[in-house]
Amino acid sequence: MHRPLVSIGLPVFNGEAFLEEAIRSVLAQSMGDLELIVSDNASTDRTAEIARDYAASDARVRYARNEQNLGAAANYNRTFALARGRYFKWLAHDDRLLPEYLARTVSVLETQPDVVLCNTVVRYIDAQGRPLGTYRSILDRAQDPRPSRRFAALILRSHSCVDFFGLIRTRALEGSLLHAPFHGADRALLAQLALRGRMLQLPEPLVEMREHPNRYTRIWASTRARQIWHDLRTPVRLPPSLELYRTYWQLVLREAMPTSDRLHCLVTLGRWWFVNWHALRLAAETLDLLFPGTVGWAERLKTRLFGAAPDILLGTRSASERLLACIDAALRKSAAYAALGAR
Repeated sequence: MHRPLVSIGLPVFNGEAFLEEAIRSVLAQSMGDLELIVSDNASTDRTAEIARDYAASDARVRYARNEQNLGAAANYNRTFALARGRYFKWLAHDDRLLPEYLARTVSVLETQPDVVLCNTVVRYIDAQGRPLGTYRSILDRAQDPRPSRRFAALILRSHSCVDFFGLIRTRALEGSLLHAPFHGADRALLAQLALRGRMLQLPEPLVEMREHPNRYTRIWASTRARQIWHDLRTPVRLPPSLELYRTYWQLVLREAMPTSDRLHCLVTLGRWWFVNWHALRLAAETLDLLFPGTVGWAERLKTRLFGAAPDILLGTRSASERLLACIDAALRKSAAYAALGAR
């Protein structure tokens, strides 16, 4: 059986509005040695009909359907379990790729074996496909040869986690968190991959991500609702910020790295609470357990007061980062001293 070079996992639930565009964008890739795995999470709309039609007309499309909705995390992970390619990419059902995306990102992974993930600048589009702006993520800060510096770049700077949908070396994903069942799991996986290898970002916007009112973070505003979206079987967990922080600690203690890098990562985790509103976010999540909707209200208030999250469009930077810069600078000095002491 032929093993494709690239596997693309497309998890979907009731995605009839945009699914066909996403599938077409994959099949139109100039690099055609691929398979597309559509995992349907027991959709009740035309999702199954659309996916089956494409699977019947193109052998590169594989369709799998869950008998019941497993939650988003398990459905994402099922696409990876079914994948056979040397490289793997998740594609949201409402996003789409430009024709050269795979050719360009595959070339990087083929020629630079220490790179575990490659993505491009993102173009945001609206529900009708009209451009909203471009987003250059912080991935260029994850090229450093030291894992501790890559880790710090991924967890200390606010970013929209679009690189979770980059092209990833399959062996780097093996034994990883994949899509863990909590809000913020995409951040955790990116941090783990940063400990496993370098990451690169190409400057051309070759992927389009859709901003529309039906995105899950728009619909599910409470902590509990978002947890149910991720994992229907375990609706009650730690507040997401605590879950994410605990996961970061586990990664730092378990992943292979030099002792000096491990110490630097531990100091970085001490700094984490003092940047990007993490401490206040935990407070909002805790209140949300008693007053559902607090998290959504806090997010809207933050955006109204300080603007969109940093670097969302056109490389802007939020006031929240500047506000906490003094505290962060002091903790940076502690990190430097710890690194020197470990040498």
